[in-house]
Amino acid sequence: MPDERHPGAQQPTLKKIDLTIARLRILLADVTAREAALDDQRRTCRDQHNKLVTFSIYGDSSLDSVLAMLADVQERLENIEATSRALGAIRKRAETELESLQLTKGIEEAKVLLQQLQAQQLEPAGALSPDEIQAEIARLRTLINEASERAAESIRSTRRT
Repeated sequence: MPDERHPGAQQPTLKKIDLTIARLRILLADVTAREAALDDQRRTCRDQHNKLVTFSIYGDSSLDSVLAMLADVQERLENIEATSRALGAIRKRAETELESLQLTKGIEEAKVLLQQLQAQQLEPAGALSPDEIQAEIARLRTLINEASERAAESIRSTRRT
């Protein structure tokens, strides 16, 4: 637990959250690029399938060789679909984790601000009046509670799926 008297003690936590958020965003961008590549591969397989069917009718190849080529195309398509499902699962989990981390980051940032305001309260003649500080503390506590409730709801909905 961070030291309540030293607001800077939470900064490493925020930096770690920021780093993880950045990594998740990079992962999601990579997943998006790979999904686009899979869509292209899917189209290519469908085109090859259609051309092979036409080739079996008008070409001079044996039916066995065309069937073998169609089986190869089908196998590639099945691999593409399996990879697509795996990427979908990764995307779903990464998006859920990203949402949770963003909520957590908001909570942590609000806690840091709250600690700073509470420290200002102890200092004589701050820039804010005691009433302004109290109002801001109440606002931050409300923000922390609401964000915590959203995080809990996010976790509950993740467990249901």
